[in-house]
Amino acid sequence: MRPLPELKNTVFIQHIIRVPVSVDQVFDFFVSNRLSKYYQKISKDHEYLTLREGNQLEVGSILDCLESVSNQTALHKYVVSEVIENERIRYNSTPSHIKIKLPWKEIDSKSNTHCFFDFESIDSEDTNIRLTIGIQFYSAFEKLLSSWSGGLSPWRKHCIEEQEGLKKLFTEKYMI
Repeated sequence: MRPLPELKNTVFIQHIIRVPVSVDQVFDFFVSNRLSKYYQKISKDHEYLTLREGNQLEVGSILDCLESVSNQTALHKYVVSEVIENERIRYNSTPSHIKIKLPWKEIDSKSNTHCFFDFESIDSEDTNIRLTIGIQFYSAFEKLLSSWSGGLSPWRKHCIEEQEGLKKLFTEKYMI
């Protein structure tokens, strides 16, 4: 799997799953944007993931996404920045708009979100899928505050839930 880039003030969250599907089929599932069809099914926190134009992901494609975890709602406008056949798909939302609901007030915030789906063929019928979410804060202070306050904890749980939901989907072969 390819290494991740150095991104200043970024916290990386990742989870790897192994699915009983060939890397070709996994890659096709993502590139053909079938993930949008099953987006709500793989996590209770997902609202939508919609490809604006066309029916296939390519560099420059735009995906609109809304998801909520705990007391946080994130609105993303992802732009696909990398598509490497059977290896990686990357998209970035710069910025993502975050709404945090506290008991005493609501906070509007922004951060950049970098998503990497890395694929590794284990054998002809098994593939590892690594999801890496990079949350890039605008300052070291914001990064420290979010880590210290527990603001990243729900997103760590969400990453695992999302990947395990995807694993279930591939295991049940809904997408093929």
